[in-house]
Amino acid sequence: MNSDVKNTEDAVLLQELNDGLLTLTINRPAAHNGLNQELRLALRAAFESVNNNDDIRAVLITSAGDKFCVGQDIVEHGQDMMNRTNQDKVHKEYNPMIAALLEIRVPVVAHVGGAAAGAGWSLAMACDFRIAANTASFKAAFPTMGLATDCGMSNLLPQAVGVPKAMEILIFDKKLSAEQALELGVVNEVLDEDAAATRAVALAQQLAAGPSVAFKEIKQLVRNAAATTRAAELEADAQVRLAQTADHMEAVQSFLEKRPPNFTGK
Repeated sequence: MNSDVKNTEDAVLLQELNDGLLTLTINRPAAHNGLNQELRLALRAAFESVNNNDDIRAVLITSAGDKFCVGQDIVEHGQDMMNRTNQDKVHKEYNPMIAALLEIRVPVVAHVGGAAAGAGWSLAMACDFRIAANTASFKAAFPTMGLATDCGMSNLLPQAVGVPKAMEILIFDKKLSAEQALELGVVNEVLDEDAAATRAVALAQQLAAGPSVAFKEIKQLVRNAAATTRAAELEADAQVRLAQTADHMEAVQSFLEKRPPNFTGK
């Protein structure tokens, strides 16, 4: 079945449904596919629609341009801080978005074709399979911005790499190459750029043609969505507290001014 979704050139999320495979393409390449409000809401709506459509038997999340998703759009966030608008977006927008992804019953594949950072990395981790290009990289970026994790990363990353290694990666904000991510179990496969894109599509198509009822049951048994959702709620509470700190304000200002931050621990 072909999709009847009408995509436009300026749509932040492109959608295509073919032969049981729903392909979602994050489409803000000029902004490194940063998660602005429009994109967060579009992703949530797309994720929520999956379980209501029996024609969808697998989902592929990919991106336009050379980045997968760099997380929060910092320019938008700086404007929100200045105008004191949308101060609780983690509770109201990020958490419902990631919960909707975790609640998808069919298999979800992420094609990570470039940098995945912050909530962008969390988005990939919430998928069931991750196929990475050898140009991909992974960075939490939260402590660099004076923030805690969000979108369930405090639960998702330890599941993949164990608590000690997750603590090391998150506290020291270590950037992982694609090969390091493969070695740690963060991704399933690493291929060169073109081969990764082809492999991700082939894997998603294989899943879409498989025994969907069995896949749904296996996913329900293996993935603990409730634990990740709970972690995301606790993270959101921490983000509300941290968003008012001098360290976070300094982190945003230094990012916009392209200089190292001067943290004071306040």
